[in-house]
Amino acid sequence: MVSRFARVAVLYGGDSPEAEVSRMTGEGVLSVLSELSVTATGMEVGPGLPALLAEFRPDACFLATHGGKGENGALQGLLEVMEIPYTGTGVLGSALGMSKSVSRKLFRSAGLVVPETIEFSDPDLSGDLLLPFPYPVIVKPESAGSSIGILKVDSPEHLRNAISDAMVHSSKVLVEPFLSGREIQVGLLAGEPIGIIEVVPDPGEPFYTFSSKYQPGGSRHIFPAVVSKSEERSLNHAARVAWEVLELRGVARLDTILMADGHVVVLEMNTLPGMTKTSLLPEIAMGMGISFPDLVCRILNGACLDSLPVSQIKQ
Repeated sequence: MVSRFARVAVLYGGDSPEAEVSRMTGEGVLSVLSELSVTATGMEVGPGLPALLAEFRPDACFLATHGGKGENGALQGLLEVMEIPYTGTGVLGSALGMSKSVSRKLFRSAGLVVPETIEFSDPDLSGDLLLPFPYPVIVKPESAGSSIGILKVDSPEHLRNAISDAMVHSSKVLVEPFLSGREIQVGLLAGEPIGIIEVVPDPGEPFYTFSSKYQPGGSRHIFPAVVSKSEERSLNHAARVAWEVLELRGVARLDTILMADGHVVVLEMNTLPGMTKTSLLPEIAMGMGISFPDLVCRILNGACLDSLPVSQIKQ
């Protein structure tokens, strides 16, 4: 494929706990753009970014950011103000996708099944922490990715500390039942599911943890996932509905638990999925005949602004 843009800034890093993963994504994207006759440069996300962008004057920005201000709509808002087209979802969809509690309410209202969830936002945990479901449970930051801060808790006496630990990463913490099912993820490109993959964590890990995701050999990926036709339809339906509800653009990855009875439980939608050597979306794309350079180019060519369709962007 040929890039629509001659000058591209690849944005990565920032203040997120996922910054190092983001830099890995950025390096991979930059290596591809150098082969596409694109003048590309990497830029660290931070207070000095507006000046760097003003000096370089890119035709578009490729967002290799994960988590924090790079994924929650803040960076997207900056680029809207500077009128620089960017890849991925716009301001609203990014904010909705980053908030697990809000996105789950939207998913539920659209008919999707999501885990029963209890929210904690008060740092004072001195009272009784009673849950309406049995242990084990999963404790997770409300607005964080890459499984950062997520803990499996097997008994009530460990819940309080787990919530306190998770609050380091987010002002709101979610507690939900631990679902014993298959970890299935669906890749989407331009709103259409492109493949379904199953993640089998290392036996020593309780679920798909940070180390499972980014350490070689930390998990086993089965692609295509072995699912029935009915399960495939349910997974693809959930992916399309979640995409539409959040008003997404570009690429995304839906994380689900496929239960033994075939029901799909939606966990979250990743609006800026990883593009590292161990990331799932590039693996899904590769399995469907879309090479990594082709995937990067497709994502880049979809760069736009909320206020301006792709077809109206000057190149």
